Amino acid sequence: MKPSFFKSLKTIAAVITMLCIFSLVSCSDDDDNNNPDPEPPIDKTLRVTSLSSTTVHYGDTIVITGENFSNTATNNTITVNGIAAKVIAASTTALEVTIPASSVTTCEVKVAVAGNSVIAGDLTYLPDVFVAGFENNDAHSLARYWKNEKAITVSQNESALNAIGVNDNGVYVAGWERINNLQLANFWKNGTKTTLGTETSAVYAMAVNGTEVYTGGFEIINGFSLPRYWHNNTGTTVNVKDPIISQVVLGDGSCYGLYCSANNVYAVGYYRNSQGRFSPWETTNGEVPAETIPNNDKHCSANGVFVYGSDKYVVGTQNNPTTGLAMATVWKNGNYTMLTDGNNSVGIARAVVVVGNDVYVAGYEQENYSGGGLTFAKYWKNGVPVKLSTDNSIATGIAVFDNDVYVTGWENNGNKDVVKYWKNGTSVSLTDGIYTSAGNAIFLR
Repeated sequence: MKPSFFKSLKTIAAVITMLCIFSLVSCSDDDDNNNPDPEPPIDKTLRVTSLSSTTVHYGDTIVITGENFSNTATNNTITVNGIAAKVIAASTTALEVTIPASSVTTCEVKVAVAGNSVIAGDLTYLPDVFVAGFENNDAHSLARYWKNEKAITVSQNESALNAIGVNDNGVYVAGWERINNLQLANFWKNGTKTTLGTETSAVYAMAVNGTEVYTGGFEIINGFSLPRYWHNNTGTTVNVKDPIISQVVLGDGSCYGLYCSANNVYAVGYYRNSQGRFSPWETTNGEVPAETIPNNDKHCSANGVFVYGSDKYVVGTQNNPTTGLAMATVWKNGNYTMLTDGNNSVGIARAVVVVGNDVYVAGYEQENYSGGGLTFAKYWKNGVPVKLSTDNSIATGIAVFDNDVYVTGWENNGNKDVVKYWKNGTSVSLTDGIYTSAGNAIFLR
């Protein structure tokens, strides 16, 4: 009997063990059912998948597509070549952005959200090209400017433009308009005219600083054509210290160049000195009397000015003492260098711009004066001439964007003078050439 009893106990123990194991497995299964595997973590990586356009102008709108942007526009920081761009609409997958002005062609776009940032790609920035001048109709000249080859007429009266400036407040142009046979100096802001002169007058130069507008030109006062400088619509007559007689004189002349730098406004022009010869002058912030620029006293003029760092560059002309022919001239801090020699040529420098160590001057030269040769539009880079045309032509303005050189003026087509600009020497005509036209100033943005 004893062996049978122990055998039964072993059997019972085995059953109990199996029940315990089954219970443990069941509990484990229940635990698995009650505690499923955790969800994978949410991917918050900032990503850009595309740009809606890669070639842009100032003010264009592009869409940046990607992931994990902020729905709140101001929480997304977009820069284009390091310059902040405005986000005008935002979702977690798309940002609508307005392109700011740039000074270079290739621009890196960067997106930053909540401390994370990613490079979105590169844009090719194309500057807007503004040219100011005039085009004739059947009756008279019309003041016009061209933006990217599209003409905008600012007056239907007889008129012309000689200067242009552009900023975030709009497009400013300046020149003259004739009404009831009286020619008056004017500037226009976004098409709205401000008249500056009360007697026969014209604007030849302009600088814009924020909302402040500075213009220069001439006005006939008491029978004399005098240099004038206007700040907004308040005018100043420019008299000049004449070093020949050590006195201040007021003589025929004009203001031909203006430039604004670090809130200072630099103006240049010419006046008739005590000896009856034209002489160049310069002043800062409209202070009078102006100073005479050192010259050879053989009929000279200052036509343009540019300030780069602590250096001031002025361009214009001096006559050759022997031949009396005009020589294109650059003054740097009062020291002059000739671009043409005046031996048998007539050279005029009209405008100057400086980029780094490079000095660019626009003007023109009649290369064979005694033979009645043609006049050719040119620019000089560090004194080396670049001829822009082999036809009769003149260059009046110059601007540089990145490594590209833009020059404006006119070229004769065999019948009419035609307004145009040259980009790296390649010409772009802005009219069909049916009527006479000219470009007198250029601006890039």
